[in-house]
Amino acid sequence: MIIGFRAKGGSISETAEFVNCSRAAVVKVYRAWQNGTVQNQRRGKCGAPRAIDDRGERRLRRCVRADRRATVEQLTTKMNQGATKSVSQSTIQRTLLRLGLRSRRLVRAPMLTAVHRRRRLEFARQYSSWTSTEWRQVAFSDESRFMLHRTDGRWRIRRETSERNHPATIAGTVQAGGGSIMVWGMFSWHSLGSLIIVEGTMDQYKYASVLADHVHPYMRIVLPQDDGIFQQDNARCHTAASVRAWFEEHQDEFTVLPWPANSPDLNPIEHLWDHLDRVVRAMDPQPRNLAQLATALESAWLNIPENTFRDLCDSLPARLAAVRSAKGYAVSQEYNFLLLGMVIAIFTELQKLKKKRREQEKIFDDVHHNDYK
Repeated sequence: MIIGFRAKGGSISETAEFVNCSRAAVVKVYRAWQNGTVQNQRRGKCGAPRAIDDRGERRLRRCVRADRRATVEQLTTKMNQGATKSVSQSTIQRTLLRLGLRSRRLVRAPMLTAVHRRRRLEFARQYSSWTSTEWRQVAFSDESRFMLHRTDGRWRIRRETSERNHPATIAGTVQAGGGSIMVWGMFSWHSLGSLIIVEGTMDQYKYASVLADHVHPYMRIVLPQDDGIFQQDNARCHTAASVRAWFEEHQDEFTVLPWPANSPDLNPIEHLWDHLDRVVRAMDPQPRNLAQLATALESAWLNIPENTFRDLCDSLPARLAAVRSAKGYAVSQEYNFLLLGMVIAIFTELQKLKKKRREQEKIFDDVHHNDYK
């Protein structure tokens, strides 16, 4: 402060008064700085050194990566093995939080074999040139099951320690979740399709009825130019011989998109199922029987905002890019749609620029060829 105040033109007396020291101290420090024998240095760190230094933090990271499910107690035991100075569990806990290694729920994703990953990667590369325009011609479909009563860990409550067994803090359980309903649905960028309540389990015969009564009319009305594409997964009822024969009979009207196995993270309809589940769980009062649950699901489906399912269709280029980056492994289904929209917009603009550049190069080649003649 002395050097800085004097360098700005302050006199010795003004500097001494500002810093609250003697005039002799100001003269001594400023003269030493002019002679190059003093430097501006940071003050030494205060307090005791950390119990776990940088090297210890790196070791703790390695322990966590070696066993992601290890508890704080287990990590403390590993860190204290062969150490000259032991650390406590609270120290390990604070260090983990400082390193950003927080305890979180496991992300649910399909089990992928090497063959699954290879085919997913091949699929992502095969359709890497598709923009949102091409994906808007695809109708996505899938089945899902909804339980009448379900606690999936999303609910949080606040209670005192003594209120553990209070009725308001208990999530009651019933056998088999009180029953469930299977639904089938389809949608594209243009429109939502039907939501069908499936009695029992979907088999090839029920699926054939769905194709004839719902898929065929939808493809003819919504995608009438014979360039529509229908997406389905590789469930057994979807690949039965009778079902394949039905698609062959209608191959002049629309085609079926080859879909990699175990890839629900690529199907945007999974987000619609999650949307339905959240809407139904937020209802007050809750559905009390399967008939009310079916009505609630149908109502929630009909009220899905248009921008919701359109944004999902437009997210396919970003999803495939994520699969390519992950080398075929599963990608997160929790999208930040604001960021995703930016990524999609950038990706679309890049595709347009590439297409425009190819057209310009073609025109240039044609002109150059004519001049040469």
